[in-house]
Amino acid sequence: MWFTEYWYLIVPIAVVALLSFVLTTLAKRYVLRVMHLQRVVNRHVMGADRAERVLRTGQPAVAMVLESYDTGMRVERIYILVRLKLQVRPEGGLPAYETELDAPISPVKLADFAPGRSVKLRFDPVSREIAIDQPMR
Repeated sequence: MWFTEYWYLIVPIAVVALLSFVLTTLAKRYVLRVMHLQRVVNRHVMGADRAERVLRTGQPAVAMVLESYDTGMRVERIYILVRLKLQVRPEGGLPAYETELDAPISPVKLADFAPGRSVKLRFDPVSREIAIDQPMR
């Protein structure tokens, strides 16, 4: 048998196999941790928690886009982070007001947020926080 002739190679081969297994496992853990942190940062940049609360509890409104420009940042390598200057016209007779919002927008939907266009949104009348009430994709 081969192992009787090369018995002295069994331990180094086992050590190399064990080291490669351990290093692969550690690398996978590191990659998963980085991916999780990236998801957390993306949710924070997109304002997902605030937007979800405003979409759930806010009142409907229509806003006219006064200005829009690319901030140069990307979210999830797909969405363009666009700064929008909006004139919010709440329903129910409340006075209109101007505000700014950084919103992640799909490149396909970018024309929907050009100056002069109307956008559906929801707003919190107390804090005046707004969230776009249109699907992202």
